[in-house]
Amino acid sequence: MADQVVTAIDQLSLSGTAQTEPEDPSQETANPDFAIKHPLQNRWAWWYDYPGKKTTQNNWASHLKKIFTFDTVEDFWCLYNNITPSQAIQAGSNYHVFKDGIEPMWEDSANRIGGKWTVEFSSKKRADQLDQLWLFAVLAVVGEGFGEDSDQVTGVVVSVRKQNDRIALWTKDARAQDACIRIGEKFKEILNLPAHMTIGYQSHEDSMKRVGSSHGRPRYSV
Repeated sequence: MADQVVTAIDQLSLSGTAQTEPEDPSQETANPDFAIKHPLQNRWAWWYDYPGKKTTQNNWASHLKKIFTFDTVEDFWCLYNNITPSQAIQAGSNYHVFKDGIEPMWEDSANRIGGKWTVEFSSKKRADQLDQLWLFAVLAVVGEGFGEDSDQVTGVVVSVRKQNDRIALWTKDARAQDACIRIGEKFKEILNLPAHMTIGYQSHEDSMKRVGSSHGRPRYSV
């Protein structure tokens, strides 16, 4: 099933667009392919938040807004092609794509003992690379692109900031070291990061003990 999902997404991502309507509307009923949708292995939710400067750890979740849920390749592209690109959302805001039923926060039961791989990019390169890297990350997540470890992945986040933008891949169990390392290595490959570039993994538990999620020594590095 996972291989079929990845193949279906790869086919659609070649053009970067969802399937379009036929030029002749009369062909729509004659061609059954236009009625076919390719199911994803999981249902996903796309979230947005802009916490603002006055947000605290206790109230930031109130700014989370679920935009859309999807469980087919076609519905994903319908959303992606009509939503504001990541490079154009306001600095300080985030997009989250998580398995439906899992909220994009540390406190959710599916994330509580998990953590995240984080990659930072200079905001000076935002116009050149952020949208493409975010798309690669999302396609890998919803397309179950992490093989046997895909069940460990709960979601992915893009954070737009004034100086450094971030893409973070969340997993559900920070104690599963081998799986976390494999996911981190695959994440680097998906984003086509140079071999010499090191990225770090932090558990949410460790992050919650610190001032911010980007502070402190990573638990794993690849």
